[in-house]
Amino acid sequence: MRSLGIQCPVLLAIAGVLIPPAVFAQSSLLGDGFEPGCPSSWSAAAGWSCLDGSAPVAGNSTVEEAGDSGCPDGMARVEEFCIDRFEASLGRLPEDGGAVWSPYLNPGTTPVRALAVRGATPQGYMSQVQAAAACENSGKRLCTDAEWLRACQGPSGWTYPWGNSAEPGRCNDARAVHPLVEYYGTTDPWIWSHTSQACLNQLPATLERTGRRPGCQSAEGPYDLMGNLHEWTADPAGTFRGGSYLDTAINGPGCLYQTTAHDVSHWDFVTGFRCCADAL
Repeated sequence: MRSLGIQCPVLLAIAGVLIPPAVFAQSSLLGDGFEPGCPSSWSAAAGWSCLDGSAPVAGNSTVEEAGDSGCPDGMARVEEFCIDRFEASLGRLPEDGGAVWSPYLNPGTTPVRALAVRGATPQGYMSQVQAAAACENSGKRLCTDAEWLRACQGPSGWTYPWGNSAEPGRCNDARAVHPLVEYYGTTDPWIWSHTSQACLNQLPATLERTGRRPGCQSAEGPYDLMGNLHEWTADPAGTFRGGSYLDTAINGPGCLYQTTAHDVSHWDFVTGFRCCADAL
């Protein structure tokens, strides 16, 4: 981890506990994915805190809504396949206790399963390889490119989940300041190697809970196929779609947003996923 060598003028909060700057700079409480940093705008005095990965996240659970006809729980039916209504959150396997996994930490080699839960904080920090395994552990699979596009565009083939005209803000689709810049308080090039920082998706006006924006719903019912998190598909070359809360336009508008610059082992704070399955 990079040590920033900053002495913060205020106490910082980790999981609601105030920690002095000198302790924060060396603290083993930070855990994997947490790095020292002292952004004054996100101080304890301003009410900001960052979960350390072991604390429960409000709204995340293993309880999924009933699926559409012929679909597993948590899934919407689109023609002859099913797709998760919500971007995936994670839980440990039932034989490992079944507890929910922190949405701010990459699971590494921990066996986890994909969950489609309304009102949950969805899982970023995922590679395509990990996303595919999580879907398989839930009896599902990653969506193909064709399935993902069909679900987002609806039966009419729209550019956006609701039609062919852009409506900024209908989805969680843009952010003026990159969270790395905001968190570290600098635009120095070194910050771009810190995309695993677990605090990024905990800053205000970043990642939103699933289903929070009813206007960002595609024709057959799935939410947030545009914006919030990038979503991996099963493309073996590595593709994620739909844009994120950072941007939904640079690599194509709305449902047509497509990122192909990374291989299947890549992950960062805005790489998420959802699963598909064959309809019965």
